[in-house]
Amino acid sequence: MVGDNSEYRQAIGRLLSLVDAERNRIAGPRQKAIYNLERMERFVERLGHPHRQVPALHIAGTKGKGSTAAMCESALRAAGLSTGFYSSPHLHTFRERLRRNGQPVSEEVFARLVAELWPLRHTGQLGADNPDGLGDAVTLFEFLTGMAFCCFAEAGVEVQVIEVGLGGRLDATN
Repeated sequence: MVGDNSEYRQAIGRLLSLVDAERNRIAGPRQKAIYNLERMERFVERLGHPHRQVPALHIAGTKGKGSTAAMCESALRAAGLSTGFYSSPHLHTFRERLRRNGQPVSEEVFARLVAELWPLRHTGQLGADNPDGLGDAVTLFEFLTGMAFCCFAEAGVEVQVIEVGLGGRLDATN
């Protein structure tokens, strides 16, 4: 039965321990946090650059990017290509964010990816070299983005459709 998988529940617990910049304000000085891609670049390097293993359709914008990404993924699948689809946020389950060939990944695949990537979440940057106040661990969105790239590379999909998260050129999906 879906939801009875203890490894999946443990994976969700781990994910919820990460900083969720979509929902939480970052404590620190009054100035705005400084965002950059350095932590994400270090993370995907530790993962072996899975984002480079599959051609990507990267969807960005202010309005309609989720619908556009879903439509593009559906059209690519209808054309006979195997697809990976990464979007956010989810409605019911984190697994909705990572889909292969139109279906959310299984609880088992999701839990295994979290377990395999979890030891790599720390990027080794602390202090003055890490000015955004997030510490050296990747955020929830960064971790899920890395998971998606690994998931699609290991599945050997022919194309990945990646929806930008919260913003533009400094988004983890870049």
